[in-house]
Amino acid sequence: MNDSLKNSLANAFNFRPNRNQLRDLGRLIFEISRRENVSITEIIHNLENNANIEKYNGRNKFFAIKKALIQRRFPITAKIENIDTKKVFLNKISSPLEDNWQVKREFSPLEVLIEKDAKDELLIRRFKEKFPNAKLTTLDYYSEYLKRNKFSISQLKKPLIFLVKEKWDFLKMCPCTRHHLRCGYWILNLGFGCPFDCSYCFLQHYTNFPGIILPTNLDDFFTKSDSFFKKLKKPIRIGTGEFSDSLALDAVTNYSLRLIPYFKNKNVVFELKTKSTQISNILKMEPSPNIIISWSLNPAEIIKNEELGAPDLAQRLSAAKSVQDKGYKVAFHFDPIIHFDGWQHAYELLIKELYANIRPPFAWISLGTLRANRQLKSIVEQRFPKSNIFYGELFIGKDKKLRYPKFLRLQIYQNMIKWIRMHDWKTPIYLCMEDKETWDVLGKFNSTEEIENYILKI
Repeated sequence: MNDSLKNSLANAFNFRPNRNQLRDLGRLIFEISRRENVSITEIIHNLENNANIEKYNGRNKFFAIKKALIQRRFPITAKIENIDTKKVFLNKISSPLEDNWQVKREFSPLEVLIEKDAKDELLIRRFKEKFPNAKLTTLDYYSEYLKRNKFSISQLKKPLIFLVKEKWDFLKMCPCTRHHLRCGYWILNLGFGCPFDCSYCFLQHYTNFPGIILPTNLDDFFTKSDSFFKKLKKPIRIGTGEFSDSLALDAVTNYSLRLIPYFKNKNVVFELKTKSTQISNILKMEPSPNIIISWSLNPAEIIKNEELGAPDLAQRLSAAKSVQDKGYKVAFHFDPIIHFDGWQHAYELLIKELYANIRPPFAWISLGTLRANRQLKSIVEQRFPKSNIFYGELFIGKDKKLRYPKFLRLQIYQNMIKWIRMHDWKTPIYLCMEDKETWDVLGKFNSTEEIENYILKI
């Protein structure tokens, strides 16, 4: 593309960009082509008809071409505000991986690797029985795997299970992000990795390890939690769905059969967050007011194209209904909300489907728009070459993540809240990783404590 683009620009404008200029212009043209499904020739021809470009010579011609391309690349923002070019992320174009592991609807590990100190024989036996064809390997420590097998992003979804003894990372506050209001959530770090493969998942750039890591020493988690809970002066929300799906492998791990009885009636609100339909264990146990089962939801077309291997919308809603009918409180997460042509219709329909199937009020609903560290954009180009979600109106935000501009996020939240409140005035709605000014769409919240009290109805 570089040589042909350089020649096209030279012929059209008598201007030959240097290497850095060519990278910026090439990236913009590439993304416009993807967004609009048009040819490079058409884009160059459109630039030739831009009278503003002909006014300039030399280096200034580059800036004029770049400005014109940015305005076309970000048409919604260009109509609302002047675009700060420093907030436009123009990375090197990444080629699709040739050997990327693809997830399957039914997860089946090739290998189960067991740390020698992972002594939960029952859990180990369940993996042996459930996956008799999987190779079994014993390791002194799970990181030995990387000494024998070099990791690359193409190996991320290689179907491996690591059964380990967790020694350090038991409980942590949800990291949120700088300059934003925290919602006060805590994470029980019960595993790392997921059998589903969502294009927007932050784990893709967060990890340097393939497969799924599962701790076998739940008793140590409970001991650490007991010590932590004794220090609490008021209830908190805590859950397991930050670095893994809480229920996707529950039919094998049986984690929920131990977690729910442990947290039941404790002075905390415990959440199992999932995209799965693995609820058989949940339905075996009696509910408790402080146990929440929640689902992440997106429109059907987003699930189909961006959430590979995950159950479809109807399956998730059916599972949620079964859990609610059992007597559990349920919650829902619209996160990430993805802006695309027709998003309003798709998300309004999604909310209608939710309330047509599940009785309000819910424990809570969270809203969060697409955001990501910049590195993720390149990874997605390599792993999800058909995905266009990172060619939306994303700019570098205050936290250095790619985000929709504030006016667009506010528009999204205002609409989502309006559509939800048409059906339900009681369920608390909160925002994920947003600043105080954006939180104003829900009312005045000045601190994490105020948000916690609102969600928990204290």
